[in-house]
Amino acid sequence: MKISVYGAGNQDLYVNKLKLPQLFGGEPPYGGSRMAMEFAEVGHDVVLAEPNRDVLSEDMWKKVEDSGVKVTNNDMEAAKHGELHILFTPFGCYTGNIAKSIIPYLPRDAVILTTCTTTPVVLYSCLRYELRERKDIGITSMHPAAVPGTPQHDHYVIGGTSLDGKDYLTEEQLRKCIQLVESVNKKAYVVPIDVVPTVSDMGALVTAIALAGILEYYTVGRRVINAPKKMIEQQIVRTLHTLASLVETSGVYGLLKALNLELVIKSASSMHLLKEQKGLESALDILKNLDEEIIEKSKNAEINPTTLVASQALVKELKALIGGKAAEGAIERCMKKLFME
Repeated sequence: MKISVYGAGNQDLYVNKLKLPQLFGGEPPYGGSRMAMEFAEVGHDVVLAEPNRDVLSEDMWKKVEDSGVKVTNNDMEAAKHGELHILFTPFGCYTGNIAKSIIPYLPRDAVILTTCTTTPVVLYSCLRYELRERKDIGITSMHPAAVPGTPQHDHYVIGGTSLDGKDYLTEEQLRKCIQLVESVNKKAYVVPIDVVPTVSDMGALVTAIALAGILEYYTVGRRVINAPKKMIEQQIVRTLHTLASLVETSGVYGLLKALNLELVIKSASSMHLLKEQKGLESALDILKNLDEEIIEKSKNAEINPTTLVASQALVKELKALIGGKAAEGAIERCMKKLFME
């Protein structure tokens, strides 16, 4: 299979700042260059595009080239080469600009795959105009969900059909992505394409803790309180919407100010009804011993106007009230705000 990887990865960040060799193990180069090496080592025809040779030492570049990877500083050369195009590129709009620049050169039925640099749904939206002329191109993710080159990286996350039923690539293109992952003896997790950042990006830390809280409350609510399932789920939705909306409008410090930390601790403590509620115990311990600097900064935070609303209900109302392209446009613009890095 012909693979093009864009971006070798910032080794100064990995080695000197994050200190990955000591923290997690493995050896440099990490990131996109390591992905390219692993694909080449099992026989794929791999090109690595990196305009800044300084991101790797010469010893690291030798490792890359000795593995069979062809190195270029020209994105267009890589674009003409690959069936699958993996963007291990900087955060934000930069990745979208690279994707726009390579689209005219991509072979037919090529697939563009994002990593942690941007979400595939947002990338698709940014490329909507360019993709009108290239409807054969698929969009998805090849998210490592760990740093390539560390022992933790034994999997990739690939985006499939979205939660609202949209497909961004064909079944054949998806099959190729899965085959690539399996060829390097890693596990391919195929999830709804709009779920990818929630389970793969650094924010998965929030996902894990929030999910544990949801499940713990559900257990207590059903087993001890014997509350109706619908009531429990409504309270979960209300809580998560409130937290997310406040962060969206007022940031973390505004969230902390609006909630009143002392009150949260007292209210949550009253829900400690089972001995096995380890998640709540850990959360209360963290909140009771919160860094004073964070607390002081929150006191001066501004709480901006925030409207709490059930988002899925709002989507239905928009479609019913304004319908058609107008509703789709409004929903897409809001999706960009949600998913944009």
